[in-house]
Amino acid sequence: MTGLAFAIPMLSGFFNIGGEGQMYIGGLVSLLVAVYTGNGILALIAGGLAGALLGLIISALKVHRGVNEVITAIMLNWTFYYVLVYLITSKFYDPLAPHESVKVPSSARFGIIELGGTRIHVIFFTSLALILLAYYLLYFTKLGYEIRVSGLSPKSARYAGINPNRAILYSMFLGGLFAGFSGALNVLGFTYYIDNLLTSMHGIGFDGIGVALMGRNHPIGIIFSSIFFSMLILGGQTMQIIINAPKELADTLSGIITIALALPYAYKMLISYIRTKRMVVKGVRS
Repeated sequence: MTGLAFAIPMLSGFFNIGGEGQMYIGGLVSLLVAVYTGNGILALIAGGLAGALLGLIISALKVHRGVNEVITAIMLNWTFYYVLVYLITSKFYDPLAPHESVKVPSSARFGIIELGGTRIHVIFFTSLALILLAYYLLYFTKLGYEIRVSGLSPKSARYAGINPNRAILYSMFLGGLFAGFSGALNVLGFTYYIDNLLTSMHGIGFDGIGVALMGRNHPIGIIFSSIFFSMLILGGQTMQIIINAPKELADTLSGIITIALALPYAYKMLISYIRTKRMVVKGVRS
């Protein structure tokens, strides 16, 4: 989900580094809606919309006021991190476990199912369904076409009657929506609470950037890259346990593998940029 939160705005030419904060607010809103309504579906939708609203705010500041989206997103990431820490610590803590928030009621939990002797979280299948929804929106709807064209060539988009700024707003709404879903699914279907240091969510938004780049910003590619990225993380944890390897070594190996897989894509982008520049220069001279 955080991979989609980065990939969709990137297709429109917008760099969304705010998936972390959008995930935080999505997790908190879904937790509160689940506690007060006992409805998991409603909580999931509310969490997604909370993330979408935050994404829309970031893009609106960029489009209408010229505020740099990276700076805005980083500031909001830390703002919502400490807001959640404060709220969990002082307002919505569990009296029996003060370092944790109130728990998601059983009626709102997504739970686990048994498949061939294997236990799989329901949120895995929910995530797959949401990814397919994103794929449909991006490649089979007018909205997705406008987002992709605006990212490839804003001038061509304007010539075709497409407003690139509007496409950015739409893409960030969708990106924030999926980031909000990420936080909501984590709370409703995996941890069932938020700890006071957000260790169950911290860093997942930034991991999504690597997942999106490794998956070439394509929803289907993100499915496989996210599974591979998870294997790297779990493999690093296993290395620490079995051979007592330092955590930094596992992170370094993950980084090297990610860079190696991303280099061919970066090379193609660089060559395409150089060719475009040469064509522009030749056109000016002629």
